[in-house]
Amino acid sequence: MRQLNTTGYMHNRLRMVAASFLVKDLGIDWRRGEAWFARQLNDFDLAANNGGWQWAASTGCDAQPWFRIFNPITQSQKFDADARFIERYVPELARLPAALRHAPWQARPLELAEAGVVLGKDYPHPVVDHAAARERTLARYGVVKQAG
Repeated sequence: MRQLNTTGYMHNRLRMVAASFLVKDLGIDWRRGEAWFARQLNDFDLAANNGGWQWAASTGCDAQPWFRIFNPITQSQKFDADARFIERYVPELARLPAALRHAPWQARPLELAEAGVVLGKDYPHPVVDHAAARERTLARYGVVKQAG
């Protein structure tokens, strides 16, 4: 989100991860995210933006399977293994070892102290537990599947 706020651009993989997080982890209506991205993106395209958000929310004519929920940590580890993107856009985590930058709240207190990172001050605690949010989303979408 910092990249988007700074540059007006976000790579497509990150757009999908952000959309999945907003819709499936936080349970927020996809239209709110779509509207916000429409205002922020310097490469905004109505069809791509609107379709991408519907896809991520598992709605619309080309929806992803409702059970596909991106794990933001796994996506970060897979596509930015060295955490260089994180280092650039979240500089307060740059002194942590690369492996810990993906989920700094999992670092031991000594590792955080050595890097000068204070969770809750320099970097926020997670706003949601992904595993629990995933289960809630699967249950929520599963009700619709059973009704169909």
